[in-house]
Amino acid sequence: MSTDLGGKRILVAGSSRGIGFAIAERFAEVGGGLILTGRTGADLDAAQSRLQDKFDRPVTALQGDLSDQDQALEIVAGAGPVDIAVINFGATDTAPGFQTSDGEWDRLIAANLGGPFRLARHLATDMKDRGSGVLLFIGSIAGIEAIGAPIAYGAGKAGLRHAMKAMARELAPFGVRVNMISPGNILFDGGRWATRRSKDPKAIDDLIDRTVPLKRFGTVREVADAAAFLCSPDASFIVGTDLVVDGGQTTGF
Repeated sequence: MSTDLGGKRILVAGSSRGIGFAIAERFAEVGGGLILTGRTGADLDAAQSRLQDKFDRPVTALQGDLSDQDQALEIVAGAGPVDIAVINFGATDTAPGFQTSDGEWDRLIAANLGGPFRLARHLATDMKDRGSGVLLFIGSIAGIEAIGAPIAYGAGKAGLRHAMKAMARELAPFGVRVNMISPGNILFDGGRWATRRSKDPKAIDDLIDRTVPLKRFGTVREVADAAAFLCSPDASFIVGTDLVVDGGQTTGF
């Protein structure tokens, strides 16, 4: 398998840490020219420095909140033409179930559906005109099954999954491939699962043992490897697919 992406301009939205950073790092390994985005300047600067130091080449970093349309347009303009875009941002922090307020509902739908869709639409316009490009959304198994995540989060990701498939069908005739990865429980420093596990390791480990057939967390590298494949020429006939990276968890629903 060849995942050589040398010469490609690659935007990884939401790449300051966690899954997004791992994807950016994986793309740097296979020669891609990177454009990072993030909401927090300090985290974004740190990610940029780490990648530049490790790979000894420039990495562009653009700060902004991509769920805000005006800021998203500024980032698209700053990035210029891109060959590959990984759209990895959203929000999960809200009250459970029917305790979610109207304002919180609107915020999570905007962050997990509206913002990613609008960013993809802006990027796809240029890709369509050039006759080539790859858009990859990072979703969640919460958008496939009701796994206990906040309702607004799951609804947003489910809507994004549908939008991905519709965009894939619309853009494929113009040489633009659109796909998605839906990760399961991914453990990384500073992430939701690391925080929960720090409070009660045994309870969380028992939960994973019961619900994930592989009986472990996934790693950010495993998601990044899937992203590198889907964006590479080896996946040139894959369109409108949601690649589930969850250790088999959704087979139990």
